Amino acid sequence: MRFRKKSILFITAAIMLLTVSAWADGQVRPLPIDLTGGAPYTAEYSPDLLVYEDPSIRVERSLRTHSDLINREYYTVDIVIKDPSQIRTASADPTTFITERRLSASTIAQRVNAVFAMNGDYCGDFHGNESFKYVLRQGQVFRDTVDKRLDMLLIDEAGDFHILPGGPELETMDKTQINGKRVINALQFGPAIIRDGEVMEDDYLMDDAHSPQFADADGRCDRLCLMQLGPLHYMAVATRDGATMAQFKQLILSIAPDCPNAYILDGGGSTQLVFLGKKVNNVNVETNQNIRKLSDIVYFASACFEN
Repeated sequence: MRFRKKSILFITAAIMLLTVSAWADGQVRPLPIDLTGGAPYTAEYSPDLLVYEDPSIRVERSLRTHSDLINREYYTVDIVIKDPSQIRTASADPTTFITERRLSASTIAQRVNAVFAMNGDYCGDFHGNESFKYVLRQGQVFRDTVDKRLDMLLIDEAGDFHILPGGPELETMDKTQINGKRVINALQFGPAIIRDGEVMEDDYLMDDAHSPQFADADGRCDRLCLMQLGPLHYMAVATRDGATMAQFKQLILSIAPDCPNAYILDGGGSTQLVFLGKKVNNVNVETNQNIRKLSDIVYFASACFEN
């Protein structure tokens, strides 16, 4: 019996050593700037798993948290990546972003090996959608028109955020480069909550002229915000059961008061947070049966490949 116990301990230790060695021998390398996905992640989803980490990425999500400030629940996801190529976008159609195809965020996320994903700006074509929004994804311009009303989020080749205010100048300015760096992804939903350290006034946020159609700035809608906290450090915040734009701003400031750039993405029924292939916000039988299908996602992928 003693020999058997020692054998089991030896086998267990050997398995652990092999696991560590596999990571030690793995390579962290930039992902291609194209429509392919990331490296396969190495964990399986479980409801109580809150952290995923490998040598190239760390994602930590919260469970539902109550905010006394706005009397609503919310979710946060904190992401740190090793290389800027790990913040990416993907479409329901694997070949283009100009499409009428729709899939759930989790289905798109699984296809591209997203460690964490969220809905994007609903850029695809369909009746009633503001399909003239500017679409630059994974380094390629798919649509070269703009909605002059809407703030635009540019993500450059260093993974840094730049938010351009809505206005006529959006039509003529170069949106493929900023501050001498190539723009990899551009999204147009908004508005910005924080732009270059400046917090937007409530009057700006609550004005429907600065929000996409259906956003309902004064309504209690589920909201989603993507922030850059520092170099290659990001956070997503989503509300549950809705908040006005002004309330959402207060929540964001309470969570990340020093955030330099915070930008609102599509919300309402489109609000989807996906961790290791599973939707983790607003999860119940009813919502799982009625998950809205989307045109696009923003996601974070592993860049650690086994040899």
